Amino acid sequence: MNRIVKILIICCTFFFGFNINVQAQFWKKLKKKAEKIVEKEIDETINPNSKTKDSKGKKASSEKISADAPNLWRNFKFVPGENVIFYDDLQFEETGEFPSRWDLVKGNAEVAKLNGEKVIILTAENANIIKPLFDKTGYLGDEFTIEYDVLIPNFFDEKIWHMENEIFFDSRIYNKSIEVVFDESTKKTRGWASNKNFKVEGVPLGNQNDWHHISISYYKGKFKMYYDNKRISNIPKFDSNPEIFALNLWCYYQGKKQHPYLAIKNIRIAHGGGQMYKRIVADGKYVTNGIIFDSGTSNIKKSSLGIINKVVNVLNENKDWKFDIIGHTDNDGDDESNIKLSSDRAEAVKKAIIDQGIDAARLSIIGKGESEPLNTNKTPEEKANNRRVEFVKKQ
Repeated sequence: MNRIVKILIICCTFFFGFNINVQAQFWKKLKKKAEKIVEKEIDETINPNSKTKDSKGKKASSEKISADAPNLWRNFKFVPGENVIFYDDLQFEETGEFPSRWDLVKGNAEVAKLNGEKVIILTAENANIIKPLFDKTGYLGDEFTIEYDVLIPNFFDEKIWHMENEIFFDSRIYNKSIEVVFDESTKKTRGWASNKNFKVEGVPLGNQNDWHHISISYYKGKFKMYYDNKRISNIPKFDSNPEIFALNLWCYYQGKKQHPYLAIKNIRIAHGGGQMYKRIVADGKYVTNGIIFDSGTSNIKKSSLGIINKVVNVLNENKDWKFDIIGHTDNDGDDESNIKLSSDRAEAVKKAIIDQGIDAARLSIIGKGESEPLNTNKTPEEKANNRRVEFVKKQ
């Protein structure tokens, strides 16, 4: 913010003779312009190759489903939990401030804008440990999922040897953890899990200067972790029940005065997950808020394909089953727009399923908009739970 202060001081003498209203408008415009300069500097520091380029100079890939995503993610097995207990897309956060729904354990973090999108940047050299604000430990329970997006920087331009992402499940921030290393020398992941009893599998890092998705599932001692569409950890018996979720992100680097910015976004913690077939048999339907769309659109993010793959498997194993696909939204926007949006999203889910060979005649769509909320829509978690898709088995 030093640059903003300098701009304001330089302009003070010019400003003195103006009336109060004119001054107020001028200061407001000046502050916005200065903030844009600072955001641009952060953007260019995180993405030195003109913001949206990867290490080869091509445009960074989109998070939504692309032409090749269904094939690349066809074997993705992760199914998110159905009851969201923490969701942070940073929509109402102020840039330059510490994220209000988090607690700082060590290092430094703040909200910044990258390509017009709010993210959490982690900037300390040795460690950046943050954890969601909860009143007590033990909130994860014995069946939960965790998801977030992490920016993999350009290792060559940033002179990074490797980057570490450590996830803690213990309130002492020492035991019950998993460490994933993004290694420049091998261009793969590596690391350890559960007091170093299990190794993290090596999978290709993919595009640098691009976002990648981390998915974690825990079910009564069984722990799995995915990097994008690849499983990198499968622990049949975790040491003990996780108590909390905390995140440490940092990197080894050399030869630069400015420490590289690291970034995360779209953090989601939910209870449940993985009981699709049993729910359909018992309840006649499966309800999920884990199919994520770009805000205000029907573009499905590729990290949601685990659920769609599971639905395809269920339909392939039960040839006589047919589903109504019902879309629901939160209460943002007007009724008419939300009806259309929910219908479009249900149609997008249907298309993603038939693209894997399911007969379109077995699927029909309904859009209900915001007409059947599960709650008051007052918190980010309540809104996330209302943005859901139902697969209702036809009799």
